[in-house]
Amino acid sequence: MKQFDRKSGTAYLYELVAEMGQYDDRINLGIGDPDFDTPQHIVDATRDALGKDGAEYSPVEGLIDLRIAVSERVKRVNDIDVDPHTEVLITNGGQEAVFLMLQAFLEPGDEIIMPAPNYHSYYDGIEFAGAKKVEVITHAEENFRVFPERIAERITDRTRAIAFVSPNNPTGAVISPEDTLEICRMAQEHDLILLADDIYDMYTYYGAKHTSPASLPGMKERTVTLNAVSKSYAMCGWRCGWIVGPASMIEVLKRRKAAMSGPCSVASQRGALAALTGSQDCIADMREAYERRGRVVTDALDEIGVPYGTPYGGQYVFFDITPTGYSSAEVAKRILSDAHVLVYPGFAFDDDRSMRITFLQSEEVLREAMERVKKAMEGLL
Repeated sequence: MKQFDRKSGTAYLYELVAEMGQYDDRINLGIGDPDFDTPQHIVDATRDALGKDGAEYSPVEGLIDLRIAVSERVKRVNDIDVDPHTEVLITNGGQEAVFLMLQAFLEPGDEIIMPAPNYHSYYDGIEFAGAKKVEVITHAEENFRVFPERIAERITDRTRAIAFVSPNNPTGAVISPEDTLEICRMAQEHDLILLADDIYDMYTYYGAKHTSPASLPGMKERTVTLNAVSKSYAMCGWRCGWIVGPASMIEVLKRRKAAMSGPCSVASQRGALAALTGSQDCIADMREAYERRGRVVTDALDEIGVPYGTPYGGQYVFFDITPTGYSSAEVAKRILSDAHVLVYPGFAFDDDRSMRITFLQSEEVLREAMERVKKAMEGLL
């Protein structure tokens, strides 16, 4: 079978999704959306708010009460101090935040250093900006750790930024506090911008600790940080996120957002406000469930006998298929055809060595899915 890269393989992914639809007993371990329902108190509060003022209008930067809630959240959770009036921008989810940050701070010819594999939207945004990605390859046998010294080796006079994505999608790697400190030291030494992605900051396991770079001394003025309600509150379809950073950088982002999409939906913003200011019990419940589910997947991969990175954060396990001798496209096809389970091929993340499994199904469904995956892979190893 032909091997695919991230760009040429998009059509093949659609083929896999279409094939999955043919199987009545299909199990989707590819999509990255939580299987939990949006908590009812968020839905109710949003409905009530819109019923009172359905014609409410938002400025481009977002409703002020939501920006205040975001500023309180990033202080409480991430230890980042921001002014809600000038240092918060509400976005259409994390996806728009990624694109805005890359377009705002990269020029044609600039280089951005990023761990690889990584979330595909970073690759797309870098390409649109005319910049060059400089990858620091990470490996399953090292739990996809991002070693600061390997970043240092990649810095040139064209380096403009470092993409700091922790916990990482698709690998589940979490950059340790010690490595974060060293990466930040390098950013200051070489006058680099940090584009920080905190989207999974509430979901760390096995004692891992997430550190937001903007919370460290000397880093706020050179760091923009994105997040969203999508993963923490099972609100992917609501499309509401934020970027926080110094006022000068937020102003640059705001001008681009005004031209590209204007303000976010008021309904989504009201939902995000209800999420941030209401009960936070749902986060702890989901975190506990995800940690249990992750173990179901890794236990099965141990039985299969393939290397993988321990998922210290996020909602995914990235496992190494090089022992099979097949491409990720071939392995994905085999698993889907034989087991009726969709697992994302690694080429979608610029890594044909590996596959991504989500643990966003119940433990019962995951056990069934992984039993099928084990049988499908018996003939590949």
